Amino acid sequence: MSTHFQSDDILEGARSIRCHLPALLGDRAEAVDQEIARLLAQAQQGTAVDEPLLTLLKQQEATYFWIAEYLSPQPAAKGFEPLPGRGGAIAATKYVCPQGDYVWYQRTAGQSPPRCPTHGELILAAEA
Repeated sequence: MSTHFQSDDILEGARSIRCHLPALLGDRAEAVDQEIARLLAQAQQGTAVDEPLLTLLKQQEATYFWIAEYLSPQPAAKGFEPLPGRGGAIAATKYVCPQGDYVWYQRTAGQSPPRCPTHGELILAAEA
């Protein structure tokens, strides 16, 4: 994975992966989540953390593939063939931590947003 990515994309990817870490890493999730939270806090203070974030996420195969797909300009095919006709993306409701270190997307109508593991609160992105 090269560092030709935009800093904003790397930071958004780091915020977005946090809610997936338990499924991706199991018992190692909490330690990685805490390190991501620490690096994102540094980013809020103006420190460049792109390289440390990518290095951290590349250490585990599951997070490496997740962030690689997230940062990829092409969606992963995985045997998927689109339906005929015109299609488009459907916007998901986005929730964010007011402190800027966690993002969660509501994928189905019945889902309730989780709590930010660092600060506890999530709000609608439109309210941020």
